[in-house]
Amino acid sequence: MNIAVVDDSREDAGHLEVFLSRYHQENGLPMQVHTFLSSVEFLESFHGEYDIIYLDIEMPGSNGLEVAHEIRSRDETVAIIFITNMAQYAIRGYEVNAVDFMVKPVGYFNFVQKLEKALRAAEKRGTQFLLLSNGDGLYRIPPTDILCIEKDKNYLVYHTRKGLFQQRGTIQEARQRLQGLAFSECTSGCLVNLRHVDRIGRETILVGGEELPVSRRMKKSFVQDYMDFLGGFL
Repeated sequence: MNIAVVDDSREDAGHLEVFLSRYHQENGLPMQVHTFLSSVEFLESFHGEYDIIYLDIEMPGSNGLEVAHEIRSRDETVAIIFITNMAQYAIRGYEVNAVDFMVKPVGYFNFVQKLEKALRAAEKRGTQFLLLSNGDGLYRIPPTDILCIEKDKNYLVYHTRKGLFQQRGTIQEARQRLQGLAFSECTSGCLVNLRHVDRIGRETILVGGEELPVSRRMKKSFVQDYMDFLGGFL
């Protein structure tokens, strides 16, 4: 389990580290804990590698909800737990589908309840990773790292942040696997991750720096999906 603690207070962050260590000792849960004392430091290094993120809402120079929205733009499913001095701020966590929130000072019993809730969410998240292989070996790829998926005869070619992967399958199977996530077809046989779309032109779209064709028949539905995504409906 890969866990991030984002809190400008060294004391409060250390408090969570002690609780996580205690939970590990009592339950044998393997975990790696990474602590960040500023949201800027965290966001500069974040690439969707965490299962759970503890996020302080009130940090100097940053708004925890804005940070959470940025997290969601990079990772749709990571379990976020807000930490706050004032519970009314955390209620808005529904905007970013937060798992829960904890009010400081955090007690161990409350901590365990929220952690186990996050662990259940993280377990569900684990089923959403795709196992893809190339010449270097087998990779566990989160959907957020996929730029697009193209059909090539009996194979699917996955364009990802980690390079190209090819495996047998159909676009229909890929669409079902990614159902509910921000993907849409720009042409028959090409499924695009809407979060990586930089531009929609008359006949092409720009995805991760690469131009792809958009068919006249599918453009209207693709543009609507993109607008829904920007509006937070996907």
